[in-house]
Amino acid sequence: MRSVCFILLSALLFSLSACEPSHQQQKQASAAKDEEIDITPLSAEKAEGVEGWLTNSTILYTASDPTKTELFAYRIFTGKAKKLYRTDGQIVDVQINPRKQMVLLQVTHSQKTAVVLLNAKGETLYQKEYETYELEAAWNQYDPYQMMVTVFSEKWDFHTYQVDAKKDESSLSPVQVPFIHWTSKNTFNYVKEGRDDKSGPLYTFDTVSKTEQKLEDDVLFFDSFHQMSFTVKSAAGEKGTYQFKTPQTKSPVTAEWPLQTKYTSLAPMEYDYDEAKGLFYTFKESGDAYKFAAVNVASGKAKDLFTLPEMEPIQISPNGKYALYGFHFEQIILLKSHEMKQLIIDQKEMK
Repeated sequence: MRSVCFILLSALLFSLSACEPSHQQQKQASAAKDEEIDITPLSAEKAEGVEGWLTNSTILYTASDPTKTELFAYRIFTGKAKKLYRTDGQIVDVQINPRKQMVLLQVTHSQKTAVVLLNAKGETLYQKEYETYELEAAWNQYDPYQMMVTVFSEKWDFHTYQVDAKKDESSLSPVQVPFIHWTSKNTFNYVKEGRDDKSGPLYTFDTVSKTEQKLEDDVLFFDSFHQMSFTVKSAAGEKGTYQFKTPQTKSPVTAEWPLQTKYTSLAPMEYDYDEAKGLFYTFKESGDAYKFAAVNVASGKAKDLFTLPEMEPIQISPNGKYALYGFHFEQIILLKSHEMKQLIIDQKEMK
């Protein structure tokens, strides 16, 4: 009897062990299927260019004809589009806050530029027109109802206004600088003119206490993202010393990286930031091509990912899985597999 039970138990164990690889294969097949991303491309006849990510699966794009310009939300995996905004003017700039699901537009019409704030449904939350030759809007990623708007004349004289879109209030900013970067709900940083036009001192300003404080000297470049900011100082050759600051790091984390010459001055290569993973994506030259790389802002360690033929603008999706790539964001890079897919294609290629 004991031998019979042993035989039955052995048979049962063999049966279970035989089934296990099958389940494992199913899991692997399922995981592989999950990694297969089918992008539904846009026709170049419909889309002038992609503006960026609204969600992990939705991008915004613009389309125009001689009579109007329209802004659409487009689900890249289903091909469904929804019109958010229409204007008789021209949309010249689109900024997106995926965290707050809001969009900031610049619309030019009849020698005026309007700043238009929308929610994700396309409803207008705020709109104000300026008579200006050029306009710069610095949007607060912590409080998207706050912004700094700089209005330029043809001679490049300017006035900077502090705007509270929720209260519909606008007043001259106590700090008259054209390019600022918000570092919290109530603070922003900016580089003032220094001894030359290539670098200068970095200052911070508190909008509540109305106080200004100098942070550093000889800064080439400064920028900020949500919960991360960085400065760039000149290093040997055409390299820069990056200093990354996050709430998690007690002191700045440094990394040396190549710079490019832009408008006669040294500036960072094209870049973007993945807040979820703490990775700063950028480029460096490699022969006739460019290495696409990721820098860990907590350690300063860099990793080359793959090679691209050109250095062009990039924008990382909120979940860090995909990157829009190209001057019109006409391509998508799957960052895990390094596969590149076309997002905007000619009508002939769609047939």
